[in-house]
Amino acid sequence: MSMTTASSIPQVLDPAMQEIFLDGMINRGEMTHMQWMRVRGADTRTIEKTSIAPPGAYTPHIEGADFTFSAIEQEFSKTYVMSELAIAFQISSYAAEFFDPTALGEFVQEVGASYGRKLSALGYDVLAGGFTDVGPDGVSLFSASHPANVGGNQSNLASAALAEGSLQVALTAMRRLKTPDNLLAMSRPRYLVVPPELEYTAKELVGSEYSGADLQLNVISQKGLEVLVAPDLTDQNDWYILDDSQFRAYQYIAKGTNPKQYIDPNSDNFRMTDRCILTQGYDSWRGAFGSSVA
Repeated sequence: MSMTTASSIPQVLDPAMQEIFLDGMINRGEMTHMQWMRVRGADTRTIEKTSIAPPGAYTPHIEGADFTFSAIEQEFSKTYVMSELAIAFQISSYAAEFFDPTALGEFVQEVGASYGRKLSALGYDVLAGGFTDVGPDGVSLFSASHPANVGGNQSNLASAALAEGSLQVALTAMRRLKTPDNLLAMSRPRYLVVPPELEYTAKELVGSEYSGADLQLNVISQKGLEVLVAPDLTDQNDWYILDDSQFRAYQYIAKGTNPKQYIDPNSDNFRMTDRCILTQGYDSWRGAFGSSVA
């Protein structure tokens, strides 16, 4: 495992160090947000996404009559803007002569874990900030007044603490969810996302065969929900339900991690640098439900 390079030109980590870095990123980064957030590559500074208004329902047609054509219309738009993140450290030339290569490897592993945790934190920030942000439709991600073309406003917001009754209400609300043209969206929640403080409550609700003092069959356990525990969520009471097939949340990465190491020609210090360029957000709220508990 090489500790230094012979050139002042930055070089990618040697294979052993690169493997250690990736091990830290994958196994210690806890990037569970990738289970519901779509990660995509990008090659532009900004990404413009525009949704298309849904087609509406089929209507009766008279035999032999002409079709009635409707225009395909733009609905809401979302702009994703890239930002750069970086990390760097160095070891003095004197210390580098005696630095334990194993200790350096362990530190590089921690750098990899830091990168993974940053990706995860940015992903879960989309949910945590969803009660106060302004989304593509002009209201927050979690709101009681999402506008619709037909049928009035829709809600994906609650304020009740996580419990059997509130979870049932949320699941029912998502089953009743409609598209902007007032058709059933057929949402099928897959993930129950909670902070560590709600882990045991969530897993009891989802995993127990029976519920209540009278030991009735726990129907929630048959819904196929998977509990995702996210330490990145700082609020100890808020919880979320996600249908990853409908919730269009994205993390665009224009430049992924690519750590480099080199010897500074002026100081002879060993240096390691890394940077990445990315952004995240969502362009459709459907498939997401959040409860902001006071």
